[in-house]
Amino acid sequence: METPQAAHRIAVDCMGGDMGPSEAVAAVAIALKEGLVGPQDHLVLVGNEEILRLLAREHRIRLSANVSFRHAPAIIAPDDTPMTAMKGKKDASMLVAVEMLKAGEVDAVVSTGNTKVLVGAGTIRLRAMEGAERPALAAIMPRREGHFVMLDVGANPEATPEHLVHNAVLGRIYAQSALGIADPRVGLLTVGTEEGKGGDRINRTHALLKAMGERIRYVGPVEGFDVFGNVCDVVVTDGFTGNIIIKTLEGMVYMVRDLVGPKVRYNPVYLAGGIAMFPLLRELKGHLKPERYGGAPLLGLNGLVMKAHGSSNRHGIASAIRLGREALEAGAGRRMREELAAANAVIAAHPAA
Repeated sequence: METPQAAHRIAVDCMGGDMGPSEAVAAVAIALKEGLVGPQDHLVLVGNEEILRLLAREHRIRLSANVSFRHAPAIIAPDDTPMTAMKGKKDASMLVAVEMLKAGEVDAVVSTGNTKVLVGAGTIRLRAMEGAERPALAAIMPRREGHFVMLDVGANPEATPEHLVHNAVLGRIYAQSALGIADPRVGLLTVGTEEGKGGDRINRTHALLKAMGERIRYVGPVEGFDVFGNVCDVVVTDGFTGNIIIKTLEGMVYMVRDLVGPKVRYNPVYLAGGIAMFPLLRELKGHLKPERYGGAPLLGLNGLVMKAHGSSNRHGIASAIRLGREALEAGAGRRMREELAAANAVIAAHPAA
């Protein structure tokens, strides 16, 4: 007899994305229709309730025990700072959703809104979980075969060695729940794989990760050209470096598209070759498309916050909802607290020189 799955409550910030609330409501419709959430799960649409109800009817969302609304009329602008928003826009959809999570009304929040405000609100209102000092954004990225987790990609630009060890622990558990990898390999991003390269911070982090022993499958330092290979399943770095990597990768993809696209369209030889390679190109597009893993969790908080890219379409937001539910189902939060405690014991036993 199968054990019944627990019901999970997820708040969706519908007002924060570049594409407006219609795309967020469409994502909820996809999540319900395609079974990305369970039959017992509950989605709360947070935003201007009058607008959201109209959009729900437009996207044929049947109002039931699985869907409800929370009115939050204010909108956080892209240039708002965390303190400005938290003081002057307490009724904004993102902040209302975070308060619902703090109060225990929901189990997770999904938002496409202002990253700085979301990180600030999450850190101040939810607080870091016991054993962690600062949260980290974990992104799932494509590689030659499959996908890997990189963190931090923007939450904590100036990470200490202790923060990086925490990132390794958090990323390992997230890779288990999101990618289904039983024992993820963890690598530390640096400028060379030889001992002693990378400066004091990297060397201290490297020593601590080695000291973790069997608690973590640490494969050592990894370089930039290793990241998209099959060297490791979790890449650990600071938020400054990680954010540059994902934005550089995104820019490169757009550059290749813009360079290749016109030549294929206007050159008969290239066009014929493109048609012949269409099945391969379609498979490649499916592997690389960001909508497949459209949410980056803000790991290390007392509550699950999923950050989707501001330009996410409905499929990307629906993916963030799915990833949030899977993390809740895996009980990742409890396991992270336990592993962080073990990591901090190792850190305490190996003080810095």
